[in-house]
Amino acid sequence: MPIPHWVIDTNVLVSAAITPHGVCDQVLQSAIAGMFVPSWDNKILLEYREVLSRPKFRLTKAAVRALLAALPSSGFHSATSCKEMELPDPDDWPFVAVALATTDKTIVTGNPSHYPEAAMKTIGVEILSPRQALNRLGH
Repeated sequence: MPIPHWVIDTNVLVSAAITPHGVCDQVLQSAIAGMFVPSWDNKILLEYREVLSRPKFRLTKAAVRALLAALPSSGFHSATSCKEMELPDPDDWPFVAVALATTDKTIVTGNPSHYPEAAMKTIGVEILSPRQALNRLGH
């Protein structure tokens, strides 16, 4: 069975960073262990860096660098070019575009309302909660 390539929404990384041993941290640790490849592009990487660096999360620059360094280069995907759909948060479009560029077409998020189910089904993108992702990985 091939290793899945899933896009990790920023909220999952933030939760992983501020809640050690929580569900989101378990998702991140599964990625680091090679159970799935976190898929990203430069826009996603920039968002990760910007959000994780916000003072309210109290993460050091070294902690943010270490977290981002854990993303394997094999997870880089050039986003699929297609017509953008309306999303509740337009900043989430890069996550959809990268998901479409992967074979698994999956986004792991703690904010499923940001990815309307009907719209995602139409384009073939699956939305998993962090718990669902862990279950799929056999945790």
